[in-house]
Amino acid sequence: MSFINSFISQTIVYTVVYTLTSLGIVVSGRAGIFNVAGEGIMLASASSGFLAAYLTGNALFGFIVGSLMGAVFGLIIAFVHEKFKVNQFILGISLVILGTGLSDLLYKLIIGVRLTAPRSPATPLVKIPLISRIPVFSAFLTQDVIVYFMYIVSIFLWWFYYRTKLGLETRAIGENPKAADVVGVNVTKRRYLSTIIGSALIGIAGAYLPISITGTYTPDISAGRGFMAIGIAIFASWRPERAILGGFLFAAIEVISFRLQVISRTIPYQFLLMLPFILVLVVMIIFNKQIEFPASVGKPYSRE
Repeated sequence: MSFINSFISQTIVYTVVYTLTSLGIVVSGRAGIFNVAGEGIMLASASSGFLAAYLTGNALFGFIVGSLMGAVFGLIIAFVHEKFKVNQFILGISLVILGTGLSDLLYKLIIGVRLTAPRSPATPLVKIPLISRIPVFSAFLTQDVIVYFMYIVSIFLWWFYYRTKLGLETRAIGENPKAADVVGVNVTKRRYLSTIIGSALIGIAGAYLPISITGTYTPDISAGRGFMAIGIAIFASWRPERAILGGFLFAAIEVISFRLQVISRTIPYQFLLMLPFILVLVVMIIFNKQIEFPASVGKPYSRE
């Protein structure tokens, strides 16, 4: 039982990264903006969030700074696309490169080169009385505050998109922005808000890596998870409740690959590192016919 609890607990930790990043992509995608800059946003937010947490001694402040860094990237995406109609995919890849360079630059300017890597303050844990003592359930409910934040955001977004008028209007923008505009929905404003909020979620996911998982910042700390989150968002058909399930699945595969590296000496570790990426391709092939896209995602809209 302790092995199962340990496995689930570790999986939940990595689920945060995949889920919040994919949710960020879902939020912007529902308004018609396909945010493929997740990898760059994660890296920039990981560096800035870690630095803020380390310098202030407050992990929560690090997450706030990480989310603000993500929001800035989201503002850039929305402004450049809506103002100049730049292709969303070209813009996203450009920001991946920007975020990659910015992350290392910030760290080297503030921390420099040290023999011992600086450590982040710990993220506060939250234990729910009684329930946290039940086997298996304790692995889900004895976690840090960002895990609970992930649960709340996933539920809230499902409720927002499928139970509220604002959510229905936002989904309409992703399907047919012209029709939404005709009935009085401010398409441009809603796209700005969705992209900024979605990118802020990605920023929290990026900050979570050095603050809560590794305890320190290292170059390329996201290790391709921002790209994998795109696959999760697509696999989830842009639905929040499916995104968290997809995040858990991909996180479980990653944890399994980590554990196999420890116990197996015959399988090259490079192959084990490939497993999550192979899973993305397998899932896409298997569920290709069930995947649904917002009809206008990735397409610019001009009010003419």
